[in-house]
Amino acid sequence: MKIKSEWKNKVRWATCATLMVGVTGFSVDALALPTFARQTGWSCATCHTSYPQLTPMGRMFKLLGFTTTNLQQQQKVEAKFGKSVGLLISRVSQFSIFLQASATNVGGGQAVFGGTNLGASPNNNVQFPQQVSLFYAGEITPHIGSFLHLTYSGGGSNTGGGGFSFDDSSIVWAHPWKMGANDLLVTGVDVNNTPTAMDLWSTVPDWQAPFFSSDYSSWGHVPLPFIEGSAGAGYPLAGLGVYGADIFGPNKANWLYADADVYTNGQGIQTNPVGGFAAFNSGPAGRLSGAAPYVRLAYQHDWGKWNWEIGAYGMWSSVYDASIQPGYTIVYVNGNPQTIPTGNAYNYSGGPIDTFDDYDLDTQLQWLDINDNNNVTVRAAWVHEQQRFGGVGETLPAGAQSANSTSQAGSLNFFNLNATYWYHDRYGIQGGYRAVWGSNNPGLYGTTYTYSGSPDTSNEWVELSYLPWWNTRFSLRYNIYNKFNGVASAASNNLNYGASAYNTLELLAWISY
Repeated sequence: MKIKSEWKNKVRWATCATLMVGVTGFSVDALALPTFARQTGWSCATCHTSYPQLTPMGRMFKLLGFTTTNLQQQQKVEAKFGKSVGLLISRVSQFSIFLQASATNVGGGQAVFGGTNLGASPNNNVQFPQQVSLFYAGEITPHIGSFLHLTYSGGGSNTGGGGFSFDDSSIVWAHPWKMGANDLLVTGVDVNNTPTAMDLWSTVPDWQAPFFSSDYSSWGHVPLPFIEGSAGAGYPLAGLGVYGADIFGPNKANWLYADADVYTNGQGIQTNPVGGFAAFNSGPAGRLSGAAPYVRLAYQHDWGKWNWEIGAYGMWSSVYDASIQPGYTIVYVNGNPQTIPTGNAYNYSGGPIDTFDDYDLDTQLQWLDINDNNNVTVRAAWVHEQQRFGGVGETLPAGAQSANSTSQAGSLNFFNLNATYWYHDRYGIQGGYRAVWGSNNPGLYGTTYTYSGSPDTSNEWVELSYLPWWNTRFSLRYNIYNKFNGVASAASNNLNYGASAYNTLELLAWISY
């Protein structure tokens, strides 16, 4: 067994060295997809500590656009229709299916959310399936890869009636450039529908712990910054971006990564097929006004079994208060929406415009023991959102202002500290602390819990996981709340529940093929 482990270790790092000189590369996105295992012929453990967390090998795999294969070269088929047309066809399936199921128990039952879950059972809600995802992922042609993610949601708390939608997806062109013996530059162009989708670390909104939650969990009712709620299926966006990574120094131990994208509405002015733009996580309800830029910078250093990342990002979004109605515009008079035909002197193309500017600082420390298949990852991220609400204090029709606030400005913060330990790639324990705090805003966050509309929330969580196989995972998670939307004691809650009533037990299952 020792010889076998040493041999596996040498093979992995020899392959990594090959990657570094730009001859080949690997990639994995959010999940350890069987698609990628088939394409490369490698175990999921090569690129993941456990999905969706990436190793340095997995980051290189993703950076190079999902295009690496260790299998026999695809066949070339030529057909003559006036000229020869070359076509590369994979000999392995690039489709994967992914199923998620959950069972949830909230301390005080669904009644603690004030009647927002009228279709739910009083408690012990089971979703089977909660979500089924179909992926088309991997190499399309040399240098071009895809991660296309079609999701069916069964519906549930805060998720609407269910249906099909595109979840976080991307199509990528990537190319490595050998700049010297100790310098590799990788550049890419991508189309995606989720800010932070192309990121390489588990500190950003699209990939952060605890990675998967029940639709009936209390956390789905906590206000979060705009970028946290703008995932592909939740807030339909379309983005075009470029990224680059310079991997340099002795043993190519330094990674300098940059990403820049610009986003617009993924459904134009039409209604989204799964319900339109909604107030996900008590967030803004309208479509984007204009384009929303996103910029990311990160640095990683590797040494021995360790690697460490530090990074930052920013996203600047302008959002209409309400959905656009073709031929009409909407203004708010004394907090009530009024539809005015286009051409009116007060044409706000959907209502006053609110701005949400999100800024982040994050870091990740990872230890990998490949010989014994043990690993530890510690992550921390802080997002600060500056908010400004249009129409407040401006000269508009009598009383017209943002429906989201009676104040001109506000702020919202989200802090996420968590750690994961995996023993022999089979048994896992993870946990963390999450906190949300910011300006009171009953217009944006509602008055279900406190009349002040406080977003302040903090909780700890712990999770035990078991992987009988790498494509099957069972987890048990418990969430403990110190404060929930401004509520600490029952006396501070309009519904007369204390913070402990929002404690949530989740039983989760992930199965992929």
